[in-house]
Amino acid sequence: MEFAWNTQKNKMSDVKGKEMEQDRKGRISNPDIDDTRTNMNYDLVENNKNLYQRVKARVDEVRSVSRIQKNSVVDFSNIITVPKEQYEKWGLEKSKDYLKEVYNYFCDEFGKENVVSAKVHLDETTPHMHLHFVPVNQENGKLQARALMTPARINKIHTECPKYLQEKGFEVERGKGKTEKSLDIHRFKAEKIKEDINILENKLKALESDLKAFERVESSFDKIDSIKAKKSPLGAKISVKEDDYKLLIDLSKKSLVLSSKVSALQGKVSNLENQLYEKTLKLDERMELHKLRNENVNLKSSIVKQNKYIAILEDKLIDNGLAVRKPKNEIKVQKNKSKTYDLER
Repeated sequence: MEFAWNTQKNKMSDVKGKEMEQDRKGRISNPDIDDTRTNMNYDLVENNKNLYQRVKARVDEVRSVSRIQKNSVVDFSNIITVPKEQYEKWGLEKSKDYLKEVYNYFCDEFGKENVVSAKVHLDETTPHMHLHFVPVNQENGKLQARALMTPARINKIHTECPKYLQEKGFEVERGKGKTEKSLDIHRFKAEKIKEDINILENKLKALESDLKAFERVESSFDKIDSIKAKKSPLGAKISVKEDDYKLLIDLSKKSLVLSSKVSALQGKVSNLENQLYEKTLKLDERMELHKLRNENVNLKSSIVKQNKYIAILEDKLIDNGLAVRKPKNEIKVQKNKSKTYDLER
C-alpha cells in the first residue's frame, strides 16, 4: 500500500477547532462516525491536558527564545490513514501497530517532546491517526515552522517514513500522488471517498462481466429445444439419442452450478451498488462542507478588509478635523457645524 499522510499548518486560533474535531466535541456532522465505537479511540501521548493546552504549554516553554506573533504557526496537524483494503487484510491489531510505528518515526524526526498528541480513531470506516507536533527547531530550541517544514523536508518524510516502516515489517511504499504541504481535512476525506468509489466501480464492472459470461453459457440451454424424444412402444419410457442424453446431463450439472453462482453474483452486485450509492452521498456532503468552509474563509477575509477600510476612513476624517475620536471607538462627524453624525466601528 502507499503511505497515506496529510499535513496542515495551524495558528493558535485554529487549534481549538482541531481539538473539537478529534475529541468528538460539539455537533458531529461527519456521517462516517459511529458513536457506539468512539470509546475505542485512544491517544498514544499520555497527558491529562486537552490539545489546546498541550500546544500552548509547549509554545510557552520556548517563548523566551522565540519571536511569536498571533499569526505564528504553532502546530502541524497530521493525518495518517490505513486504507480500507489494507485494514481488511491486516486486521485491527496490526493496523494499530502500524500507527504506533508512524508515531515513533515522528517522535524521532521532530523530537518526542514536540509531538503533543497522537489520537487514533477507530470509530470511522478505517483506522487513522491525528498526530500534532509543535514546530520547534531541535538545533536552537526556537519555534520555527517555516525553517522546519520545508518542501524538501516534506518530501524526505514521504520517502524515509515508508522505508522505516518496511524495516518494521509493514508492506508500505512512498505515495505516488502529488505532495501537498497543506490540505483541508474535508477535501482530504472527500478524495479518499473518491478512491473508494473508483474501487467499487471497478469491482462492479468485474462482476457485471462475470454475469455476462454466465449469460453466454446459459444460451447453450437453447439446444434443449433441438432434442427429439421418442416414446417406447414397450412401456411409458422415453428414448433419446446417446449424444442428446449426454448433453442433457451436462446441461443439468451446469444449471445447478450456474444457478448458485448467478444468485451469489447478483447479491454481490446489489451490495456493491448500495455501497456505491452511500459513498456518493458522503462525497456530496464532504464537497459541500469544503465549499462552505471556503466561503466562510472568504467572508472573514472580506470583513477584515472592510474593517481596515473603515479605520482608514475614520483616520482621514479625524486628520481633516471633520471628526473627533470618542470613547468605545465612536467617531463623531461634524457637518456644516449644525448637524452631527455618529459612526460606530
